Amino acid sequence: MQSARTWSQTIHRAKTTLKRLVFPIVFYSRDKYRCVVCGYTGPFAHKKTSKWLRSRLNAKCPGCSSLERHRFQWHLLDELLFERDRSQLSLLHFAPEPCLEMRLRPQFGTYLSADLFRENVDQRVDVRKMPMADNSVDVILCSMVLHYVEGFEEGLKEINRVLKPGGLAMLPVPMIHQTTCYEPAADSVLNMVVEPGPDFYEAYNAFFDEVQVYCSADYDDALHFYLEQTDKHPFPMRLAHQKYADTIPVTRKALVVDVA
Repeated sequence: MQSARTWSQTIHRAKTTLKRLVFPIVFYSRDKYRCVVCGYTGPFAHKKTSKWLRSRLNAKCPGCSSLERHRFQWHLLDELLFERDRSQLSLLHFAPEPCLEMRLRPQFGTYLSADLFRENVDQRVDVRKMPMADNSVDVILCSMVLHYVEGFEEGLKEINRVLKPGGLAMLPVPMIHQTTCYEPAADSVLNMVVEPGPDFYEAYNAFFDEVQVYCSADYDDALHFYLEQTDKHPFPMRLAHQKYADTIPVTRKALVVDVA
């Protein structure tokens, strides 16, 4: 498994290195942005998605293939762990994104990638029933996962259980509607168990000591953490024409204070 992961990452690096060199030349007339993940500065690529979501403009960094949410998470993680020695921390990374995994793995003392279905991870794990011990993980990244999980509340409960006191978890989901749809239509092309709105994060309060939602609108546009949606679907958190805010909820488990 390790050799397969290494080979995959080698191919990924080769492709992105080529894109990093060629893309700014071909698309020199586009607006320039800065990638906080790999340091690339220049035009970003458009991201074609499904038929329902036709395209997001200036979404993908040609230097590392990171998308808006990846760059936002990376930057936020740097802010939150600014004074922490990562070599002394453990990180549990669900549905790991290649552009983040290859950079986070060597930084943390213990790094564990996890997914219920993928084979190229350290451990096959159901977020609703994790094999990890109580209070055993410092940081958990679980991005774009919970809206696919039947009974996602059990996942939130488990995440809080395995977090160490003082630990944090990033648990973003996509914002699809103005309010969360808990019973999507059977023929929905999204195949989500829940189609979230901004109110989805209110459910987190029942499981964590602290929940803070960070918004891309509070950061420099040159970092491009926001979304440029071209579809006519009425997405929430619109900032301007085709420009929408993104959010990342950060949950924390309180430190246990010994009063004896």
